[in-house]
Amino acid sequence: MKWTNFNIRTFKSLTHFLLIPLSFIYGSITSIRNLLFDFGVFKEKTYPIPIICIGNLSVGGSGKTPHTQYLFDLLKNEYKVAVLSRGYGRKNSSLQLVEITSRALDVGDEPLQLKQNNPDCLVLVEKNRNKGVMYILKKFPKTEIILLDDGYQHRWIKAGFNIIVTPFSSPFYNDYIMPFGKLRESKKAVIRANAVIFSKSPKNTNPTLKKGMLERLHLFSHQKAYFSVIKYHKFKSISNNTELEVIDPYSITLVSGIANAKPLVKYLKEKGHSISHLKYSDHHNYCINDVHNILAKYNTEKSTKKLILTTEKDATKLKQFLPHFKDVNLYYIPIEIKIEQSDKFKKQILDYVEKN
Repeated sequence: MKWTNFNIRTFKSLTHFLLIPLSFIYGSITSIRNLLFDFGVFKEKTYPIPIICIGNLSVGGSGKTPHTQYLFDLLKNEYKVAVLSRGYGRKNSSLQLVEITSRALDVGDEPLQLKQNNPDCLVLVEKNRNKGVMYILKKFPKTEIILLDDGYQHRWIKAGFNIIVTPFSSPFYNDYIMPFGKLRESKKAVIRANAVIFSKSPKNTNPTLKKGMLERLHLFSHQKAYFSVIKYHKFKSISNNTELEVIDPYSITLVSGIANAKPLVKYLKEKGHSISHLKYSDHHNYCINDVHNILAKYNTEKSTKKLILTTEKDATKLKQFLPHFKDVNLYYIPIEIKIEQSDKFKKQILDYVEKN
């Protein structure tokens, strides 16, 4: 049978439709689980230390880790801050203290990125978050605040302050429960959040559009909402972190293993660069065949001003292949989060910390 575009579209539509019952089952299970926590059948453990959870309602692409970095920068001068993550994508499940020399395969790419950006910060990976918190309190008793990276659904810990990060381009209230959509639990779970951040927001967004998005949240009086934007910094060499002064546009072989690279591609094109994009799945673990493909793509570019560019997260995994890139311009692009109404956000965070 020859597959036409109509056949393919019909097949995809049918397959998508068949996911609806599975989403109903999954959604029912997560709702019952949440009710058991809400009514105290399942016990949430509390700790004598401020715990701030940064999470989301959907799978991938919201930008939790840069916001964890933002919070660390906000608190590090006044408090001893530790970061606890499950270490998504790593190949073992044991408790690990993350070092700047750790491998992403052992600790996860995002915890490693946080550690390399903040060498003095305690970063721990542990799937069992209660075990992780107890380890921190026992071994590092001077810790004053714990940032729980991607822990919104981990309700066995009662975080004192919960932040939901949701992409501006695809906010959770427009989505559906997995596997029909990307939601990990019901939209109603936003009630547990103290703050909601619309991430990757365009600059100079129409105020009317923002107002409409805020109204869709149906927040209570204790909840606040914010918009954050990405600030891109100068390209940095993966080998020695030196910055590249870009005067003229480059021919860029872009390598990304993140959930949504569209904002980055848009930014680079707006700067006049020509882009040849190699897209991998989120948290992709690179192998030598990937390196060969990247170099092959790079070598087909005829421009004399060319380079390979990747994300900060991907750089933690490509660094191990540096000997293969010795004659190649290999860079990553650091990013920084800017939160609109940052003073209001800072006050909300510090009010919680100072009271706890």
